[in-house]
Amino acid sequence: MKMDDRCYPVIFPDERNFRPFTSDTLATIEKGIAIQKEKKKCKDQTTLEPQPRPQLDLKVSRKLPKLYGDIPHELIARPLEDLDPFYRNHKTFMVLNKKRTIYRFSAKRALFIFGPFNPIRSLAIKISVHSYLFIASFTKSRSC
Repeated sequence: MKMDDRCYPVIFPDERNFRPFTSDTLATIEKGIAIQKEKKKCKDQTTLEPQPRPQLDLKVSRKLPKLYGDIPHELIARPLEDLDPFYRNHKTFMVLNKKRTIYRFSAKRALFIFGPFNPIRSLAIKISVHSYLFIASFTKSRSC
């Protein structure tokens, strides 16, 4: 494994860290997955390489560290390219809410119908990451 494959990109606090998740991004991920499968076929199974791990500060339901900069208002509750290099070859995207909480969703079809860019799925994602939903469900569960 080359040294540059294991290194993490240097991140500066900037709005450019946040890129929308687009169909081009999904195509790039699919190409990366195909290349990775080809490499696995060609490699000798006896060699063990260290497996990459997700970054601990970018886990789901944790707050995004200030190191990554401020989230542009137009990208709040919208699908974004994942900041964690571990997920670069996974069909996932991340969504951030106003409180900088990280949510991660699959870019595969939901219910075999709704692709990642379907307007109904986008609305469902916006509703699920909104902080009011958590407060309402907590209040309802406490009153029962």
